[in-house]
Amino acid sequence: MRWACLILVFTNLHLFAQDDHTIIKTSSGDYLNQVVEIGKISITGNKITRLNIILREVEFQPGDHLTIHQLDEKIKSSRQNLINRSLFNFVTFSKSFNNGKVDIGISVTERWYIWPIPILNTAGRNLNAWWEDRDFGRLNYGVDLRVRNFRGRMELLNIIIQGGYEQTLAAKWTIPYLTENQFLGLGFGGGYQRNRQVAYITVDNKQVFYNAMTGYAQLRGFASLDFTLRPRFNYLHTFTLGFEHYQFQDTLLDLNPQFAFDETRYDYLTFSYLYKHDYRDYKPYPLAGYYFDAGIAKYGLGLTGSDIDFWSMTFVFDHYIKIYKRWYFAYSLSTLFTDKNEIPYFLTPGFGYIGREIRGYELYFVDGQNFGLFKSNVKFEIIARKTRRIKWIKTEKFGKIFYALYANIFFDIGYASDHQNYRTNSLANQLLWGTGAGIDFVTYYDLVIRFEYAINKQGEHGFFINLVAPI
Repeated sequence: MRWACLILVFTNLHLFAQDDHTIIKTSSGDYLNQVVEIGKISITGNKITRLNIILREVEFQPGDHLTIHQLDEKIKSSRQNLINRSLFNFVTFSKSFNNGKVDIGISVTERWYIWPIPILNTAGRNLNAWWEDRDFGRLNYGVDLRVRNFRGRMELLNIIIQGGYEQTLAAKWTIPYLTENQFLGLGFGGGYQRNRQVAYITVDNKQVFYNAMTGYAQLRGFASLDFTLRPRFNYLHTFTLGFEHYQFQDTLLDLNPQFAFDETRYDYLTFSYLYKHDYRDYKPYPLAGYYFDAGIAKYGLGLTGSDIDFWSMTFVFDHYIKIYKRWYFAYSLSTLFTDKNEIPYFLTPGFGYIGREIRGYELYFVDGQNFGLFKSNVKFEIIARKTRRIKWIKTEKFGKIFYALYANIFFDIGYASDHQNYRTNSLANQLLWGTGAGIDFVTYYDLVIRFEYAINKQGEHGFFINLVAPI
């Protein structure tokens, strides 16, 4: 779906462009301090999304008394709330004064919500790591059915049927609001996965894979139950109870006894809590605001007889700053701590996964039971966000697009503390850094394409492509 959207955008860049903005009339002086009463709130464009879902994100209601300045600020943050729900491509607010009250109009352009996405991707950590050896035996294929805004209630229904390297059958249903006050949410799901090929050890900072000649190297079953609490617009609490089942071939333990601590089967429960505090202006590619999350997880609750028993704690803080006109700066701090120096290899965290990578080390995997990571970017806005109308596409779900282009330079630095595999992996237990420059292309449906050239501490350099924002 992301590549289809990208092709659609590039084939229509010759069309007339105009700036996309929220309609808010402001002025200076006493006008901004004038107190007004909120009148009607009318909503247009929501053919599927229910009114209460939209109104949940609006930070004022009829009868409220606000100054014009306060109202403008709340309109700005309300639009931000709606955009970050990933339900709409465009959201526009307007004000009209009527008999001493201010009526508010909200116009939304809904997205296309049903995506039977064909699966044809790599099973590796990222595209760059797979491309190094181009092992077509590690490709996945199938269908990933995503029904967003299911029943018009912002619910997500996800069904995955996948063959190839990772054979998976899984489903999850996320219901953000169970109660009338839209405070409590629920999510539940589960699935089954089997792999012929499994990474069993890290050598020279790269994962080594075992390929089962018969049967499957790894079988996995999983289920989870999530409860969410959203007491305010920008705060979210998530409690998750999960069950995991793993079964491995004996050969994996012969190759690496630390892979699963000489056990061929594990059944264990997990419990985690995650707190999110999100004030980003545009979640897929922020330019202003900040994001914070902190989580704690317990692996193994002592109820299944499994040897899995450790804690982990995570922390992330991202900050986005407009420096001057078309210049922006962003940085991210993230950490992970576990209470054990030895963890089965199949559960060992580290650098190398999406969101946990030092740019310049995309081809490597760095084991670590604990790590810290700092990432930074300075951006220049080459093309400010533009809105275009593709005349031959009648529906606004695809016919109305936006895009932006940014140049950036970056610097990342991180440290992974490893007590298990450091003897065969030189990148662990040392300070690593990477720097470089790139171009970021941003468009609708949360699509971000990054083209980067990076150099790392070891003097290695290369060109990399990524599909999510770096920070």
